[in-house]
Amino acid sequence: MQQRTVWPSASVFPTPSWWLAGILLCVTLLYAPTINYERVFDDHLQIEQNLHIRSWAFIGRAFTDHVWSGQPGYTLTNSYRPLYLVWMTANYALFGEDPRGWHTTSLLLYLAAIGGVWWVAGLLLGKGPGRIFATAVFALHPTHVESVAWIASFADALLMVFFTLALGLHLQAVGWHPHYGFEHPEGESLPAGRFWGLTRRRNWLAAGALAAALLTKEFAVFWWPMVFLLHVALRSGGWWARFGAAVHALWPQTFVLVGYFVARRLALPGVFEGTPYLSWLTVALTAPLVLWTYLQLLVWPIGLRLEYELTYVTSPTDRLFWLPWMGLLGICLSMVWVLRRFPLALTLLIWIGLPLLPTLNLRHFRPQEFLHDRYLFLPTLGFALLLGWCLTAWLDHLTSPKAKVLASFLPLSGVLIGYGWLTAQYIPYWQNDLVLYCRILHFHPDNVFALGNLSDALRARGRFYEGIACLERAYALAPHEGRLARALGNAYCQAGQFERAITTLEPWVKGDETTLNQSLACYDYGYALLATGRPRQARPYLERAALLAPDDAQIWFILAEARRALRLCPEASAAYAQARQLAPNRADIAQRQADLAQDCP
Repeated sequence: MQQRTVWPSASVFPTPSWWLAGILLCVTLLYAPTINYERVFDDHLQIEQNLHIRSWAFIGRAFTDHVWSGQPGYTLTNSYRPLYLVWMTANYALFGEDPRGWHTTSLLLYLAAIGGVWWVAGLLLGKGPGRIFATAVFALHPTHVESVAWIASFADALLMVFFTLALGLHLQAVGWHPHYGFEHPEGESLPAGRFWGLTRRRNWLAAGALAAALLTKEFAVFWWPMVFLLHVALRSGGWWARFGAAVHALWPQTFVLVGYFVARRLALPGVFEGTPYLSWLTVALTAPLVLWTYLQLLVWPIGLRLEYELTYVTSPTDRLFWLPWMGLLGICLSMVWVLRRFPLALTLLIWIGLPLLPTLNLRHFRPQEFLHDRYLFLPTLGFALLLGWCLTAWLDHLTSPKAKVLASFLPLSGVLIGYGWLTAQYIPYWQNDLVLYCRILHFHPDNVFALGNLSDALRARGRFYEGIACLERAYALAPHEGRLARALGNAYCQAGQFERAITTLEPWVKGDETTLNQSLACYDYGYALLATGRPRQARPYLERAALLAPDDAQIWFILAEARRALRLCPEASAAYAQARQLAPNRADIAQRQADLAQDCP
């Protein structure tokens, strides 16, 4: 069976490494301002409140527990990322909570990922302009801003480093040639036998790199099917022979993948579903809209932000279902028809869509939080390589050297100017939480997620009344959200508006088990009752808060005050002692404890 493909010419534009240096310099200049940016969004949870990254003593738990195990209260998650936690522990050991060091290492990781894409592009496309173009598209793509400027999303770049390392080593191990693929003109072929893939040292190194990628982020599971498709599409012979050759080449990676799934199953306590009530029909009907939106962001990355509001589609007659479906179907059929004679290009096209499959299970995401730029990080590898292949194929049809030079520089200039300019515009939106959430509200003024988080950012800066206004607006839009009620009650306590705190929290602490199991909600409600002269009603809630958060000195201090107001002197003394033990440097606790003898002679 004759193989139909077009390979880049071996004589077109040999590429010196200074092209890579130029791309890396552009990226460094673009992202350099992020080094002085603050922590944003989940950085506060992942860094400030993560107990397990503060000491190497917890490093073993990174491999036996889920990624949120260092934050109390997170029992269910779908994320098993040991190397993610190892990297965070190393950064905390080096920089503490100083965001400048974290941002610096995130940028260095991204530069390393770009280097990996450059290497893989050279193996797949040759050392011509297609390699430069593919690397530039990946390096400057605006959707990567979220993965670089947001510290907690460094896993995308770390994943790409290991992903491309595994891919490059495997291609070398199986005898891939950038100009001829698996079939060399001299008639060379891979060794026979079912287990020849186990005999290649580079193939085992590739398996090790794949293991590191899997332990960094779950999306690495798509390495195996992506490379399997490459073997099947680019080998000669019948389909069974192609399948067999692919399996034989991937034995080490198969063992690694099986081992990963076993370790993941043992580590994760259960499957997290943010919207378990969502029907599978709704998931299926909304999937075309999600894919269409991702395709738009990939090709035309305009209006990027942390949060996008997409509505769930519940009927097949809804235009939000059939318009994206028809659009996706038309694009896929057109691309397959145009590229039907080019197996490598078709494979790269599939590489774009495969890593997006997990994003279609909307039940794993909280309401309206299922679309994020960072989920395009791995698909942009296939997108960039496909564009690089298209440029290479176009240049091979040109005969004039001047035409080839012009045809090479025009798209490259377009990427540098277009994507580079967009990236420069989006980077400043990640400088702090205020700017980040205001960006969302610019597009979605009633976004409850943004209003709640903006309130946290405002109150952290002492702007309590502005923060309260945001929370009141969010709670009015979503009165069924207990987390908003708890946040609003806390804000009222911070501002000294205790009666309003009681009014807001009372229905929830008395009628919602989730709220009753939140130490901060119990503390805020008890504190507000105590501040308004009701220590008897406050005491049980403060005691429950102390039970839920026994290491919180402030809770023990206020509990001591409530017991003191009720003339329960021994109990108050015990609570003061516990608070002193947890916070020995707090002078206010020491003073109140010393004054207790006057009230309780």
